[in-house]
Amino acid sequence: MSHTDVLTASGLPACWAAEYAAIRPAEARALAVRHTRHTVARMPAVHRHLVALALRSFPVAFYAVTRRRPRNAPPEVVREGMTRLRRAPGYAQLLRATTALALYGALDGARDAASDGGVPYRRKGEAS
Repeated sequence: MSHTDVLTASGLPACWAAEYAAIRPAEARALAVRHTRHTVARMPAVHRHLVALALRSFPVAFYAVTRRRPRNAPPEVVREGMTRLRRAPGYAQLLRATTALALYGALDGARDAASDGGVPYRRKGEAS
């Protein structure tokens, strides 16, 4: 599984959607995931690998604090689980950073798409 697939497989985007109304619509969630993936891809290799490791272990950590899987948990369980994980060393930093990136991608990406005739921002030569 590539680093870019790890984010979706972790279930973290489903947790963002449960916590933040701005990320609930499918298009906004796609922008959030895209922005987070692209930012992680630009990190130094060591950081990328550590983020990938943390994301791979996220479902296990989430299950440990909620006894539910991230994608199947009701919103109140997601909020409680995420609150508990945000107090855990390591996950606190990962969740703070990835959530900020996701919100930025969802909110700014939607704004960019609206101001650009409905086409989300892309760098030169970048596929959507």
